[in-house]
Amino acid sequence: MPTRSRQDKSQITLARALSKFGVASRKQAAELILKGRVGVNAMIARSPDLWIDPKKDKVTVDGKPLRQRQFVYLAMNKPAGVVTTRSDELGRKTVYDLLPDDSRWLFPIGRLDKETSGLLLFTNDTRLGDNVTNPMSGIPKTYSVEVDKPLRLEDRKRMESTFLLDGGTKLKPAQAVVDANNPNAFRITIVEGKNRQIRRLCKSLGYEVLSLCRLSIGAVPLGNLREGRTRPLTAAEREGITFSLTS
Repeated sequence: MPTRSRQDKSQITLARALSKFGVASRKQAAELILKGRVGVNAMIARSPDLWIDPKKDKVTVDGKPLRQRQFVYLAMNKPAGVVTTRSDELGRKTVYDLLPDDSRWLFPIGRLDKETSGLLLFTNDTRLGDNVTNPMSGIPKTYSVEVDKPLRLEDRKRMESTFLLDGGTKLKPAQAVVDANNPNAFRITIVEGKNRQIRRLCKSLGYEVLSLCRLSIGAVPLGNLREGRTRPLTAAEREGITFSLTS
């Protein structure tokens, strides 16, 4: 297998090239390559780790030349009960069942667990996706939460300070605002995305989460997007996320 020269920084792996061109995620690209659907300079490629120069080498997918695809950015209102995965071994409905037919190469930016609803972003721009999910990005995410009993003032204050979950996972301070019309409901804004973070936080404080919905990611609001539907992000929304990453 060809290797990259230490001085030749123009080369990247074939799987990464497919990802950068918006054809597929790296995992999906590797699957395409291993199935013999990708060619390099008129030869079938067999390794996702093959080093190529995207500007010089001729890459094809299913016999068609590889060209930079236009980046796509979508917002979805994910319903509860739908899993954030491409396919499910249990036959459950997935977010890909809700995407437009021409969106098979998009990937979700982060995840929402099965019973959590609300805003989920999709793109084929791997750079943006990696940046948004980077723990260092600090992009705020706001959720609407309903629990099984009124949120006590002392527990809200604990949410708004550094919190240590069972098992030693440390959470950064959040911001929580109780609904004036429902003491069991509140909005919480976090600046990180640990696995099932809000559910684990509430459980540690003695609350059962009855419903959880993500309302916004940085500059992108859920707004009045209907459940199960998608919409393109506006230029301002995309710029708002980018600004959050670099500010």
